[in-house]
Amino acid sequence: MSGNQWGPPRQPGYYGPPPTGPQYGWGPMPPQPPKKSRGVAVLVLGLLAAAGAAAVIIALKIAQGDDDVAVTRPVATSAPTYPTPSVPVATTTSLPPPPTTRPPTPQPTRTTTAPKEVSPLHFIATHRLYKTGMQRSVNCKESRSGLGNGSKATAYYRAVKACLDRAWPRQVQASGSRFRTPGLISWVGSANSPCGNSDRSLSFYCSSNHTIYMDVADDIQYWRQNQQFTRALAMHTVAHEYSHAVQQMTGILPAYYKVRYQMPNQAAQLEVNRRMELQASCLGNTFLGANRGSYPISGGLYRQWLYIVNNSGDNTSLPRDHGSRKNHGAWSRSAFTSRNLSKCNTYTASAARVS
Repeated sequence: MSGNQWGPPRQPGYYGPPPTGPQYGWGPMPPQPPKKSRGVAVLVLGLLAAAGAAAVIIALKIAQGDDDVAVTRPVATSAPTYPTPSVPVATTTSLPPPPTTRPPTPQPTRTTTAPKEVSPLHFIATHRLYKTGMQRSVNCKESRSGLGNGSKATAYYRAVKACLDRAWPRQVQASGSRFRTPGLISWVGSANSPCGNSDRSLSFYCSSNHTIYMDVADDIQYWRQNQQFTRALAMHTVAHEYSHAVQQMTGILPAYYKVRYQMPNQAAQLEVNRRMELQASCLGNTFLGANRGSYPISGGLYRQWLYIVNNSGDNTSLPRDHGSRKNHGAWSRSAFTSRNLSKCNTYTASAARVS
């Protein structure tokens, strides 16, 4: 097919996300530890506790970002000792009689109340990120590399990420968080990451090493069928995965794991998961909307983007952890049009809007 055709590639049964695999731009969630018997929901994030950098077996690898943090265990030290002051011993004959004075008036004891701990859900729902306003254009230009092979697809992903690296620091820092540029690795065949291994066709973000993993196999195949569709899909996927990195930098993603862990049943856990994933698509599309003029996302490319966001979502035969296609489209379109992060607070939305 030519790159000017509107609609999805001609793949049998294609209707959005692969019917038997993970959804576009979405990766697996890490396993959660068992709850303690005393009922206190203490979450040890398996995702964040993965030790070491796993060897990545890939055909293409790009490691970006320079925020590897070396953690040094504190060294136990003994408490400092101080010399005991010398106290003179007084005799009764050398001291004058004590003056007669009125006993001091007792002062009321001032009590302080420890600040109430903010729940993880309240932390996310009232986060300052939503008050940082509209995404601003950074005049991103689309890469002309195309996605016809692995190296070209990698160059395309890197160009989108470079734009995101320029777009997000202002609002991450305005929310009171530290911005850290995530890395990006392209892979085909299988990927090994600190968050787990994958031999399935998917792209995902790993918080253990703050890295986006982009699978190029599908994009190369789609490029041969419909170039505009592939461009729209690639930029949407990179923006979505980068938004998970934004959630990590702002503390939203770690708090999400705690909220999910505390849920009483699987249905409640899935709803929390949908809120997190729909938020990532919303955040990503504020970026695309802000840069739609210079990119440019208009005409045929806009129609392909619109098709993707309206047809991405949960398959009824799989666990419903990403949101219906209707809701995915609604959050994405609203973000693209408004470009305002206030529209991405999925944690205060009704259950129907995140179903």
